[in-house]
Amino acid sequence: MINNDLFITVVVMVLVSIVSVIAIVVLSVFSGIELYRTKKLKYAYAKIGVIVTALFILYLGLPFWLLSAAYKTEDLSHAGKYYDLALKTALFPSVKAVMYEEKGSYYSRTFRGKDAIQAFEKSYSISKNDMALAQLCLLYTIKGDKENAIAACVQTKSNQLAAINGILNKDYTIALNLIDMEIQNDEKPSCHDYAVRGYIYRALGQNELFLSDYNTAVKMCPKNERLKELYNNKNYYEEHYANLKKKYKF
Repeated sequence: MINNDLFITVVVMVLVSIVSVIAIVVLSVFSGIELYRTKKLKYAYAKIGVIVTALFILYLGLPFWLLSAAYKTEDLSHAGKYYDLALKTALFPSVKAVMYEEKGSYYSRTFRGKDAIQAFEKSYSISKNDMALAQLCLLYTIKGDKENAIAACVQTKSNQLAAINGILNKDYTIALNLIDMEIQNDEKPSCHDYAVRGYIYRALGQNELFLSDYNTAVKMCPKNERLKELYNNKNYYEEHYANLKKKYKF
């Protein structure tokens, strides 16, 4: 889904574009009437300047119009074309970074993992934004790109997911260090933080510590079905991410 800040930006740019269109139409009509009646145009340079400025604003708003159209369309193939056009018409690097990020989100929604990574990487290369890096953390994890995944996850303070990368690669010492960091640094560790650490303890053969963390997780989230799956399946994360890897066509 489109985030709140971007939604506000899209709305503002669309409204400003509409005002610009109205200004162009009104000024053009009245100038045309003036020329027809008097054969002269008062304040010609000022009026031309206003029209040129309004046209420039329209161009700046075009990527946001296209982004809005991409979100509204129910045809995913058409949505992809809107994203491409939004990128082509984006004038400033910051806007281009946003459009790459949105295109990456589109590819993620349509489970095109490689394309999503490429789009988010381009977005991050332009603006170094944490949103794109957080998505890369997840996508690198699904792909099985351990080094890039852990680097991206740690940088965005997603130490739980970084620890899961350690699990997937059977680097349990690294995984334990990462999840310990998450639990120690977070004021309110989640039940899944404890579940992940318990999962690691079980893989290391430390069953008492596994049960202790699992029980802590269940007390925090007593109705969470995923915790039951983690308890019953020693290979839960390996199987889950193997299925995601297929789903995202890596």
